[in-house]
Amino acid sequence: MKASDEDNHNLVPWKLYLTITAESLLAFYIATFCIAVYYTHRGSGWIFQGVILGILYLFVLFVCARRVIQSLPLAALMLIIPLAPLIALTIVISLIPVLQYL
Repeated sequence: MKASDEDNHNLVPWKLYLTITAESLLAFYIATFCIAVYYTHRGSGWIFQGVILGILYLFVLFVCARRVIQSLPLAALMLIIPLAPLIALTIVISLIPVLQYL
C-alpha cells in the first residue's frame, strides 16, 4: 500500500469532506478572480478569448459541483444547496477590493 493510500484511509470522514469543500471553494474563487480580471482589463479582440475563458469557467464550475455532489452525503448536500448562492455572492463581493487595486 502506498503512503498516500494510508493517509486517505486514516482520515476521518469530516476531514475528507472539509478538504473537498475547501478545494472546490478555492478553485471557484480562483476561476472567478481570473474571469473578473480578464473582463475588467480586456483589450481589443477580446471576444474569442472571452468565450474561451467563459467555457473554461463553466468547466471549472461543473467539475467542482460534480466533485462535491459525488463525495458529500445527502444530508450535507441538503445543507449546502441553500447556502451555495450566499457563498458565491460572498466570494464575488470579496473580489471587489482586490480588483480595485489591479
